[in-house]
Amino acid sequence: MRQPRVGHINFLNCLPLTYSLYKCGYHKGLSLVSAVPSSLNRAMQKNELNISPMSSFAFGEMSEKLLMLPNLGIVSDGKVQSIILAAKKPIERLSGEKILLTAQSATSHCLLKIILRREYNCVPVYSTQKIDPLNLFANDEVADLLIGDDALYVNYHHQDGIYYYDLGAEWKKMTGLPMVYAVWAVTRSFAEKYPTQLNRVYNSIRTGFDNGIASRGEIIEMVLNKKPFSYQQLWMYFDVIKYDIGEKELLALKTFYQLAYEYNFLAKLPVCEIAALNS
Repeated sequence: MRQPRVGHINFLNCLPLTYSLYKCGYHKGLSLVSAVPSSLNRAMQKNELNISPMSSFAFGEMSEKLLMLPNLGIVSDGKVQSIILAAKKPIERLSGEKILLTAQSATSHCLLKIILRREYNCVPVYSTQKIDPLNLFANDEVADLLIGDDALYVNYHHQDGIYYYDLGAEWKKMTGLPMVYAVWAVTRSFAEKYPTQLNRVYNSIRTGFDNGIASRGEIIEMVLNKKPFSYQQLWMYFDVIKYDIGEKELLALKTFYQLAYEYNFLAKLPVCEIAALNS
């Protein structure tokens, strides 16, 4: 067959894998598509990709046609730093207020809605569009939800009089669990037809993360002059972000799905079936 079509998130949270793919040759044999999570989610839905990271919410919506790759995800156990709600009012006073949601990811939308409903009994008015981290509250909204590099920038550049909420910390406070923001998925059809290629792609991704994490200083230097963050800020960020999914993380993911289903954000409970790979 032709090279497997594989998605890749072009955010800092995947920098260890980016380093391995593009600097260390782990991309060989892969047809890579680099994009924001929402674009990769749509590509998986349209069968334009065989394997890709997917926001946890998007995977849940399509889980019947997908399998999770084992021990691969984007996780934080508490603060995540890269999913931030910036608000003009305290979070408990946002009911009925307008909140702008970044157009880049679905999981953050659902996570915010769950936290506001369950923890703060708030039902705001939501609108989705591009948000400029340098110009918050540019419309008539009371709060902005940012993710990825934009959120990381806002997290390190607080403005006086604005309230900032890290959704990883809010989820941990509410559930006592880590939060799984994304998983790596393969279409069931690809897994059935091309198990050997699936194993090769999986090994490239898993060992790619391990290689990048072991080279933290080098990966930071790779982007230091291209991003508005200090070496120390980036070093701390890669202490926060984890890429392993074990039993506790699977429980956290299923808890997220259960709450999303209870609040009718998901039409049915997702199937969390993990792909069987050759050792």
